[in-house]
Amino acid sequence: MIKTINHNKLAWYHIDKLDDESILFLENNFHFHTLDIKDIRSEAEESKIDIYKNYLFLIIQFPTLHRMTGQIGYMELDVFLGKDFLVTIQKEKNKSMRDFYYHAQNNHGFRKACFLYGPGYLLYRILQKLYRDTRSITNYVSKKAIALEDMVYGDAIDENTAREIAYLRKKILSLERIFEPERKVFGTLSKLNAEFAHADLNVYFDDIDDYVGKVWNFLDNQKHSMKDLLEVHDSLLTHATNKVIKILAVISVAIMPLTLLSGIYGMNIDLPFSGSPSMVWFVFFMLLILIAATVFFFKRKKWM
Repeated sequence: MIKTINHNKLAWYHIDKLDDESILFLENNFHFHTLDIKDIRSEAEESKIDIYKNYLFLIIQFPTLHRMTGQIGYMELDVFLGKDFLVTIQKEKNKSMRDFYYHAQNNHGFRKACFLYGPGYLLYRILQKLYRDTRSITNYVSKKAIALEDMVYGDAIDENTAREIAYLRKKILSLERIFEPERKVFGTLSKLNAEFAHADLNVYFDDIDDYVGKVWNFLDNQKHSMKDLLEVHDSLLTHATNKVIKILAVISVAIMPLTLLSGIYGMNIDLPFSGSPSMVWFVFFMLLILIAATVFFFKRKKWM
C-alpha cells in the first residue's frame, strides 16, 4: 500500500507492504535503476548505499529483538532519496515506522519540522527515530552481561551459565553483522556531495554515523568481555571440579587401610588375632585414629 504526504513541494511516499502495484508505481513515476528495483524485490543480505546522478538508493537493516524467544532479527528499510521526494519501503510491519508516519500526517507542527530542510532532513528524522528505538536492544545486552557477570563471580556458577554466555555472545555477533556494513553506509552519507542533497545535511548524517560507531564499539567490547567471562567461568568450574576430585582422593587414601585390612582378613589362612573377635573393635579404633590423623595431615598441608 502506497501512502503519501506532500508538504512544500516535497513528497514522501511510504510503502508499508511491497506488492506488484507498488513496483508498478515506482516504475511508472520514477527512473530508478533496474538493479535497485530488483534489490527491493528480494531480501538484502546487508545494508548498502548506491549513489546516482539524480538520487541515491539505501538499504538499512534495523535490529529487532523477539521478546519471547530472545532471538535477534532485523527490519529492512529501503530508501530512494531525490531532490524533491523521499520513498521509503518497509518489508515488514514496524510500530516505530508506523507511529512516525501517522504523527507526520496528523500533526502539522511535527510535519512542518520534519519537512523543513528537504527530503534529506526528513530521512534523518526517520532514521533517528528508528535507531533511537534500537537502544532497548543494547540495554538488553548490557543488563544480560551484568547478570552473567554476577552469576560467574557469585555462587550460582554451573554448566548452564556457560551456555547462557555463549547464547549472549551469539546475539552480539548477530548485532555486529547488522551494524558492520552500516558504518560504511553512514560514513558515505556524512560526506555526501550531490545536487539532490543539501551539503548542510551532512552534519545530521554524521550524527547517525557517530551513533552507529558507538554501538559498534559497545558490541565489540561486549563480545570480548563475554569471551573473557567464559574463560573465567571455565577456570572457576575447573577449580571447583578439582576441589571435589581432591576431596574424593583424600577419602580414598583415608579408607585405604580399611580396604587393605579387609582384603587380608578375607583370605582363608591363619592370621594374627583371627581367633580373638574382640580384637576387631580395637583394630577398628586404631584405624579410625589413623584416618583422623590422615585427614588432619591433609588439612595441615592445605591439600583439602
